[in-house]
Amino acid sequence: MNRRTDKMKTVIIDNSLCSLPLDEAARPEHIYRYIKALGEAGIKYVQMDFRTIMRMEELPDGVGYIFSSVDPMFAQLSDAFDFDYTLVSFNALQRGVSVKTPAIIQFPANVTLSRRLLQLAEGLIHGHASVVRLMGDFPMMTPDEARDMMNRLKNTVTVPIDICPTNGGRTALDTALKMSAAGAECVTMTMGVSSRYASFEEYLFSLMAVFGALPDNYSMAALCKAAIYHKLVFVGEKSDSITQIMRLLDYDINHLCNADTGDRVKLRITMRENQLLNSTFLSSVERMLDGEDIPDDIRREIEDAVKYFDKGLFNEEILREDNCRKGLSN
Repeated sequence: MNRRTDKMKTVIIDNSLCSLPLDEAARPEHIYRYIKALGEAGIKYVQMDFRTIMRMEELPDGVGYIFSSVDPMFAQLSDAFDFDYTLVSFNALQRGVSVKTPAIIQFPANVTLSRRLLQLAEGLIHGHASVVRLMGDFPMMTPDEARDMMNRLKNTVTVPIDICPTNGGRTALDTALKMSAAGAECVTMTMGVSSRYASFEEYLFSLMAVFGALPDNYSMAALCKAAIYHKLVFVGEKSDSITQIMRLLDYDINHLCNADTGDRVKLRITMRENQLLNSTFLSSVERMLDGEDIPDDIRREIEDAVKYFDKGLFNEEILREDNCRKGLSN
């Protein structure tokens, strides 16, 4: 997460393993595969706390790791794995929580960040901050206002800035998108449905709406895989089978809405491109069957999901669109 002078792509941090309730039945291999899929989808760092760390014997390569130090009782768990960063809030530092460096120091979003405040925090960790995170509700901003805010922050601190928007004012997704475009080095959000944080899926769908395609560093196929394992790791709608997840992903592509405002967002893609996108989901699931050691119960659910998609219908609709296009050109 080193700051560059040229325009850099925003690093995405996932905090789902800290913010969502883990299913007691979730096996370590489920969590392992979930993290691996997050990395393949475009997540660069995964944040975790004692709940996940105490379950795991090893962590997959391909992503970086952030230890969330929220309780002095579990501070020793920072030695369990080779964490890239330790996250600690300024309030926790004031309460005497000790952390290892390199450290991410978290401040409330509504604080007036100053060099003096950062120096005070650095004095409490007996070292320098590697990243500064601002977490909380941000006001609805125009793109120009977001750029002005980022410029002020970068003129105040010399380390990378991580924006972790919460959704109390229903602005989390809007903030994530605009601060990313404004030059935030990092944005923290959650894979899955969260009432508190911006959704990583909605972030990607919004990028598709803006650009017509995903940037190269993100993978929709891997997102589909992560969504499948997400349902095995976290407490939630256990009635949602993998087939229903696939339906939800298909529905999201065709009926995309802004998660903050509820406004309908129309993708600038043709029916052919839409069907190819659906086929990408399907292919990614089929590759899971062929290329991974999947437990039998999960395999059966994936096979049911594959049966949901009617390839013949997709091809028929593409053919119909082609015929309409040819008719218009004649």
